[in-house]
Amino acid sequence: MTILDRLNGVFREVFADETIVVTRDTNASQIPAWDSFNHISLITSIEETFSVQFTTREIGAFTCVGDVVDLLLQKGVSEQS
Repeated sequence: MTILDRLNGVFREVFADETIVVTRDTNASQIPAWDSFNHISLITSIEETFSVQFTTREIGAFTCVGDVVDLLLQKGVSEQS
């Protein structure tokens, strides 16, 4: 399972929507429920799922799912698991 596959599961759980399919280009404007409150839940769930912690600066730099994937790779998360 790739990082993107795992993130897709996180998004579906956080937003309680099994129809969500995220790509590297997916951003908050494409998911109506992705507001500031759910953003916090999303980040927390990603950190728990991948056993990482993001800094405030890293979180602030996220503009799309691809940014999250790239940062997870930088933090040593394996592309396949």
